[in-house]
Amino acid sequence: MAILAFLFRVRIAVVTALGLLTVGFLFLAFYGQRVPVAAMYLSVPSLAIGALVAFAHLRHTMLAVLSIIAPLPGMVAAGIFAVPAGLTLAGLVTVYAVAYVAGAMMSGEIVRRVLDGQPLEAAAQNALGRMLMPVTIAAVTAAVLFVGWMFRDARMLGFGAAAEVVAASLSVLVVTAFGATLVPFGEMAIAEANRARERTEPWLRRLTLVTTPRWALSLTGAALVLATLGAFGAESLAARSSLIAQPIAIGASLFLVGMVAFTVARDGREAVAATLAFVSLALLCLRLWARAVGHMTLTSFIEIVCVMTVAMLGAVALLANARRYRLARENVGVARLRAIEDVGVSFAYGVAGAAALVLPWILLHGSMVTLALLFVAGGAAGLIGVPAIATTIDTLFRRRRSAEELYGRG
Repeated sequence: MAILAFLFRVRIAVVTALGLLTVGFLFLAFYGQRVPVAAMYLSVPSLAIGALVAFAHLRHTMLAVLSIIAPLPGMVAAGIFAVPAGLTLAGLVTVYAVAYVAGAMMSGEIVRRVLDGQPLEAAAQNALGRMLMPVTIAAVTAAVLFVGWMFRDARMLGFGAAAEVVAASLSVLVVTAFGATLVPFGEMAIAEANRARERTEPWLRRLTLVTTPRWALSLTGAALVLATLGAFGAESLAARSSLIAQPIAIGASLFLVGMVAFTVARDGREAVAATLAFVSLALLCLRLWARAVGHMTLTSFIEIVCVMTVAMLGAVALLANARRYRLARENVGVARLRAIEDVGVSFAYGVAGAAALVLPWILLHGSMVTLALLFVAGGAAGLIGVPAIATTIDTLFRRRRSAEELYGRG
């Protein structure tokens, strides 16, 4: 934390260095290279859509612009390696969408802290400390999945995709945190953000219903039905794709997701809930992809893993916040509810923006509509599925309660 505090004291130098590095990487990436016309024309409406959703969320023009450019330095740097390895435009857009969600959560955390009365510099520093773990864990998990699953068939592409998602995620954290300290945040911006937060409160109250047993049981049943339907589509897709038919990779992925969830939550029930939610999401993704496209390519696999990464990002943030409230002696259900209140709005806006910004790329490939739907499904799995399944497990199998919980701490 001392190093972080020092970096924020010299933030102008840090931002200047980031700018110079970005210019250098741009030169290395594009000098002497032919840029696809589609990349130029379709990037403009895609970034514009992302900026509009970010402004609707943050009510701050410069912070919204910062949110859409934050992933680019890291992506340009990693693109020097990833693009020659075979990462396509569709893959790059999907990785950008993942980083956009992380940026929305980071920016939303900064604004939330400013509205709670923290100075802008302290809000940015504390938001970086809070979001560092969820974003890093989600990015590293995605990188492991890319490398592990693609090592046999396309290992260099797997390494390239892993480098892109890690670099983009770290770029979001650094650029958003340090860049936010340099943008003006006056009384008008605070008033607009407060009004926007008040308008989201009724929606947020409805969202927290997933922590009540009745809604949790219903949503868990729906997830079970979707997982069952998805299993049939996944089976047919696996029969036509050697990339999917890897039993060792499937088992290792389940173990990885469960261990990540348990490490963050330090609660076996939460870990089981997260694993079940991710299994349901994976089966649903494969089912929808088989229905819409009919075959699995390397780029398709990268897109599905990116959808899983979005769900992981929301789930890890929720589990980490819920554990923090449990350590503060909050009831398990209350801890989940407060975690949703902290994370829900920013994550939902991020998912909506990610789904919307990929739509212009339908001119490149029709599967982008399916990808947008999968991003929505991934957001629902991370924000709704994990707490709903965890609440269902607690409802069916009651926790043992200590004397302090039953009779108070005196």
